[in-house]
Amino acid sequence: MLSSRFGVQQILLLLLCHLCAIAVVMLISTDADASEREFGVGFARLSTADPMGGEMQYSLWYPTDVPNSVVRVGPFEFPGTRDAEPAAGQFGLVILSHGSGGFDLGHRDTAIALAKAGFIAAAPLHPRNNFHDDIHDDQRIVLDGRPRQLSAIIDALLAQQAWSSRIDSKKIAAFGFSAGGYTVLAALGAEPEFSRILDHCERHAEEDPYCRIINNVSAEERAARARAYAEPVQRTYDGRLCAAVIADPFAAPFSDATLKALPPAKLLFFRPEVENVLKAKLHVSRVVRLLKQRDDFPDPREIVVPRAHHLSFLAPIPESVGKSLAGPEGFDPAAFREEMTRRAALHEEMNSTIVTFFREAFVDCAES
Repeated sequence: MLSSRFGVQQILLLLLCHLCAIAVVMLISTDADASEREFGVGFARLSTADPMGGEMQYSLWYPTDVPNSVVRVGPFEFPGTRDAEPAAGQFGLVILSHGSGGFDLGHRDTAIALAKAGFIAAAPLHPRNNFHDDIHDDQRIVLDGRPRQLSAIIDALLAQQAWSSRIDSKKIAAFGFSAGGYTVLAALGAEPEFSRILDHCERHAEEDPYCRIINNVSAEERAARARAYAEPVQRTYDGRLCAAVIADPFAAPFSDATLKALPPAKLLFFRPEVENVLKAKLHVSRVVRLLKQRDDFPDPREIVVPRAHHLSFLAPIPESVGKSLAGPEGFDPAAFREEMTRRAALHEEMNSTIVTFFREAFVDCAES
């Protein structure tokens, strides 16, 4: 009788283990399906206080279960639904920082790709350094403000119950292009020395295309900048950032020493083959080279994008916008369409790489 009862207990135990195994497999399968599913895209425009004074607008893309319609903002159209109900769950957050004179929709295709893949993407319209309000990226208030504005967006979203409940606070990252690359590096912990900008352009006046812009000022303006740059710099490190994608960054304000001392983070860099604005060996490739010298730093990747130039990292633009931006040489519709077709293909591949990178990076972020 005892052996009979023991046999029944064994059978029940085996059955229970079998059911548990099935449940685990189903749970893993469900998680995998969730990570691979394509969401609809919600879109909202919000505002918060600018740390440097005044208000700051930002755009938000996020996962939703609502099927996409078309969002129209000025001349721009993209898939999504305004103010749609966010999908249930918690998602990683990526802040996208545009370049000098850019705007919050400048990387909308990347933001859309992230939202479809199950990320929340927020892009500030950097005050005093955007397409309709630009005192230029070398002004002290802009250099000081940019990384603080990035952090202010994170603060604002985490302070709102509607969004804090949807954000996994262990999975926060950034994307930065050009001056946005400077912004992200400063937020990651690199400490700028703004006087280095003037020194950099004295040494590399002919070599770095950027310096043709910065050096084209009066002696009075140069002296004013030197005085402003000499003021002490407050560190803008945001320890909530665990990963970043950085495209053709402006890195002149950073010394080799501060880049070598950057707190570890998962980093992916994009470099254009055509160095028409920033000389790679003085900016993006210098950053990567210095980080690779460290044994304790996750291996930073640098991807060289064939045929790309600096502005290739911006989302394709409508033809009407292209015409309005045409220089004195005039507008060539055929050349414009060819460039936008090539750019769209580049961005499809680039955005796929970015989504994969953040998915993998956030696994490590969650475990750290």
